Amino acid sequence: MKDAQHQANQSSHAIQHHWESRYEQNGDHSLSWTESAQSLSQQWIRETLPRSSSIADIGAGRSMLLPALLDAGYRNLTHVEWSQCASQALQHQLKDQASHITWFVGDLNQWQPPALIDLWHDRAVFHFQMDHTSIQQYLHSLHRAVRPGGYALLATFHLDGPETCSGLPVQRYDANSLVSTLNDSKDANWKPVKSQIWTHRTPSGSEQIFQYLLAQQTSFDP
Repeated sequence: MKDAQHQANQSSHAIQHHWESRYEQNGDHSLSWTESAQSLSQQWIRETLPRSSSIADIGAGRSMLLPALLDAGYRNLTHVEWSQCASQALQHQLKDQASHITWFVGDLNQWQPPALIDLWHDRAVFHFQMDHTSIQQYLHSLHRAVRPGGYALLATFHLDGPETCSGLPVQRYDANSLVSTLNDSKDANWKPVKSQIWTHRTPSGSEQIFQYLLAQQTSFDP
């Protein structure tokens, strides 16, 4: 049991070191996932949820999604990120507005909101879960965080997208396999609301094909 815990701790430290190094050594223009504030995620969130909604951005990094939602009038926002460097940089950029966001640095599986949230947003974190155990851990964290009737907005590399991201292997999905995986958990009942294949142009000019999915949790017994 102790050996398993030791291995888990080592893995967590390695993951955190990877993302800390990526943000410390690269500006946003050098990071392939960088996109403008006018994103598909922001569009879907504003179309779906009122300004009073509670929203968590998982693996938020230095993404401009939460700042854009602040500008749109959302105030119940949470930033979840492995990298302390990325979290502090965004807080510094936001200045006084940073107080409108709750900040969590660490493993998303160790984060639990004080109250169930309305939407879990994840652009390019879930696809790093490569084995059954890590997928189930992620899904457990997702299910326990989102209220019944709440939403998950996930974006992963599509089946025709890259096989790696930031030097790491990824699991690619289409809309059907994403919904199926979301429901591969006891008592989960996610229904697709909308999906879209999206071509992201990186700062270097290359293209990455993403699968976006907005799903609603119609019932879940915690």
